[in-house]
Amino acid sequence: MDGAEAPQRMMSDYMEIKPEWIDHNGHLNMAYYGVLFDHGSSFAFRRMGFGPAYRRESGHTTFEAEYRIRYRRELKLGDRVRASFHLLDAGSRAIHYCQELFHEDGWVAATGEGVNLHIDRSGPRVAPYPPQIVEKIAALLEDCRSMPVPDWVGAPMGIRK
Repeated sequence: MDGAEAPQRMMSDYMEIKPEWIDHNGHLNMAYYGVLFDHGSSFAFRRMGFGPAYRRESGHTTFEAEYRIRYRRELKLGDRVRASFHLLDAGSRAIHYCQELFHEDGWVAATGEGVNLHIDRSGPRVAPYPPQIVEKIAALLEDCRSMPVPDWVGAPMGIRK
């Protein structure tokens, strides 16, 4: 999938690479790709009902169980990117999703794939979603079903020979 497809996807606002995120090689340090994906998913998590009020009033939150990043192209100081969000699957207590970081010129800088858990903070322990969240997740999942699943989702990791 290339940047030409980006407008059809759910996209975050633009985020700019900050000076403190640049490493000794002069490009974005690998840790900050995760920051960009995390910040770039906030709009989708709010759409599913996981905003500050939900955390405060319900005693529940979300935790990332697994997240894999694939680095495609370097990002440098001042570059601007947006993160896509594609909900792939949902269970009673977890979601599976993928993201891409699109440079403002349209190319993909990185891809990400994650499994996120719904957490009862009193445990903490994994807990089922309440009905109002289930409805919002189901609606978002339905919206995402029309988008093709990227071929890199679920791909094994290893060394090319």
